[in-house]
Amino acid sequence: RLHARVALHSPSMSGRTPKMKKAAMAKAAPGPLKTEDPRIISVLDWLRNEKTSGLKTKEAIQYEKRVEYFKGAKLVDALLSPKYKGKVAANTPIKSRAEAAKLGQELLRLGYIHRSQRVATHTRRWELEFDSGPFEEEGLYTWVYEGSKTKLYLLCGSMLAGSLALCMIQIWPLWLKIGVWWCSVTFLTTFGVLCVVRFVLFCLMWIIGFRGIWLFPNLFDDNQTFAGSFMPIFGKGDPIIIEEDSDEEYWEHQRKRSSAKKSSGGDDSKDDKKVKRVKSDEKRDEPTWQFGWINIMIIFGIGAIACVKMGFFDGENVPDFVAKRDDLEYYFKSLAPPEPTNTTESGEPERDPFAAPEEEGGQRF
Repeated sequence: RLHARVALHSPSMSGRTPKMKKAAMAKAAPGPLKTEDPRIISVLDWLRNEKTSGLKTKEAIQYEKRVEYFKGAKLVDALLSPKYKGKVAANTPIKSRAEAAKLGQELLRLGYIHRSQRVATHTRRWELEFDSGPFEEEGLYTWVYEGSKTKLYLLCGSMLAGSLALCMIQIWPLWLKIGVWWCSVTFLTTFGVLCVVRFVLFCLMWIIGFRGIWLFPNLFDDNQTFAGSFMPIFGKGDPIIIEEDSDEEYWEHQRKRSSAKKSSGGDDSKDDKKVKRVKSDEKRDEPTWQFGWINIMIIFGIGAIACVKMGFFDGENVPDFVAKRDDLEYYFKSLAPPEPTNTTESGEPERDPFAAPEEEGGQRF
């Protein structure tokens, strides 16, 4: 306390103005910079792009919020990889792991990332909590910087425009209303019939003895793409593939957990699908063109033809909330009332209804 009082009343501090004292304290205290460094921002944008940087992140739960985290060694490897080139590398060159770790420490100090530690595990996700400490390659770090929000703003604008367009369905052109109705009828009818046929075939296969055989087994698989849901035609579902990378602690925790269940006699076979773990370095063969699109076109093409044959596309089956009957008569001539028949005698010439009235000779002056 005595030293603090002496320092406060020393001539060097007493001779300064309040603004000079505030500036000196701000310079001495560590904290985020007032202005963002464009070089740091460019590095951050490059790191947040997983395709260009190769920095893969994982999802976790932190304080009831879904976050993305990574390991410090992955950040260092990304900065030293051959992908780190161009204008970003020219402005912020990284030559060694020490320089990469120094940059990571700078990102940590500026608040663009923060250190975390695992607490518990959920279904394929860890629960994290905040941790303090310097940047280390073995540490876990959560992204705070969200990157450029231009894409987010465009998506929000598109969703708003789409919602407004759906609300203004009454002012849509008639051809667009009918087209959307036909597409909806085709999709719902075809998909509903496909689900019923799929279930019936599964029951028949179960009775015969081919258990677990489905028609389009990946139809309701969330891990598949839209075209991948229609491949293969018959068979069992594809195994769930989980990339096993530097998160060895997670898999060690899962192994201990599964071994504890087996030792206690618990049944761990609730899911019919097998879980297959592969290393991230192994490159899986991805088809250049998916065969599932052919199945999609064939299935929904047959469904559209069936809808036409059953009369679902006729004007009489178009509901009133889609288009009014007076408007449908313009496109569907069969809905228009029949023209009145000509009742004039065949011997007399048909009189023009727009002709001037005939003048009688007796009435002329």
